[in-house]
Amino acid sequence: MIENPDRIFKASELARSLPAISLSTIYRNLSRLEKAGMVQIVGAEENKELQYRYTGPGRCQAKMHLVCKECGKFFHLDGPALKMLQISVQRVSGFELDQQQSVLLGRCAGCAGRPRRGIRPPRAGKVRRGLHG
Repeated sequence: MIENPDRIFKASELARSLPAISLSTIYRNLSRLEKAGMVQIVGAEENKELQYRYTGPGRCQAKMHLVCKECGKFFHLDGPALKMLQISVQRVSGFELDQQQSVLLGRCAGCAGRPRRGIRPPRAGKVRRGLHG
């Protein structure tokens, strides 16, 4: 994880790269690392498997993160965009965001231009109609 600090990982991916270590040992260590502030849970994939990112000492202080659900990359959100989001959330709900722990999931610019995995684009010439038309 340290070698790829701008990626998110699933425990199953770590297990494949560390075949001598059991999946349960990986989960135990991820839990310990999360409690120590070295790893952050950034959400779950559709199959409910948790995803983690390395937050080691001094990394990503006071920054919110955007995580691409397609490729796993994450990006820092800071500056005026972050400030506007914080102010908007505060005004609408009275809720104060914890920047270090906040992650927004979506698709990065590179993945947004490609069809989503498992979803086929409609065939040319076919018109899809909804329930009412």
